[in-house]
Amino acid sequence: MTPAHDMPSTPRNPHNPTRARGFTLVELLIVVVILGVLAAIVVPQFNGASAEAKEAALAQDVSAMRQAISLYRVQHNEDYPGPTAQDLADQLTMSTDADGDTAGSKYGPYFRAPWPTNNINGMTSILVVATMPENPTGATGWVYATNDGQLRANATGTGPSGKAYWDL
Repeated sequence: MTPAHDMPSTPRNPHNPTRARGFTLVELLIVVVILGVLAAIVVPQFNGASAEAKEAALAQDVSAMRQAISLYRVQHNEDYPGPTAQDLADQLTMSTDADGDTAGSKYGPYFRAPWPTNNINGMTSILVVATMPENPTGATGWVYATNDGQLRANATGTGPSGKAYWDL
């Protein structure tokens, strides 16, 4: 009887004693093809999620700025902030008095500085107009109408939800 330490640790294949264990080339190719198919299915979903996230962030920024404008108006004798882009940004991001002067400290700030970037067109600038135009130009980040305090994202195109960025 042979001692236990002399016995082979793994049994050999009786039909092909010299064949090494491992994956065949065909098996490896099948795995690679399956991974490629899965990647082709998953990657476009991540691209769509990115566009949806940008649209949701833009809608959130527009909503927050509109709320800031409304609160400013309530606390400032029904006056809208402005009349210039710099006045609008200062009055919403700094403390003001009842007249809207930024030297005061009674009201605000209503929105955290700096002014947000429109993440669709990458701009922070504000176009101040008397009356809101019917269509966006995309030339600035935001459009603000002084007659009614309306604010919109100045971005052309439609988001993944099917809603125009201008209408958010």
